[in-house]
Amino acid sequence: MLDDTPRKLLRIISQFRYHFRRMPNIKELGRLSGRRPAEITKAFKVLAAENYITWKASKPIETASILEGWERNVPYDTSQERGVQSRIEGNNIDYWLYH
Repeated sequence: MLDDTPRKLLRIISQFRYHFRRMPNIKELGRLSGRRPAEITKAFKVLAAENYITWKASKPIETASILEGWERNVPYDTSQERGVQSRIEGNNIDYWLYH
């Protein structure tokens, strides 16, 4: 499992790349994550070491490439959300007829 900062940055760069079709620079990452440049660089090193991204520490952060946009081995809730009405026995019209 990833720590908070690498996980947060992974989600930010994945969404940013999808939305803007480019990687964010360090200033944008600082604004979006609330982290300092040193923390961002350290988190990028962790992400690169665990093969979530490809990036060389000697190059700018914008040169990173995303390999996986989601954290591995984390159970996600895939069940469908149910509204209040699906739990009530009977039809929706019953409310209007009997109350």
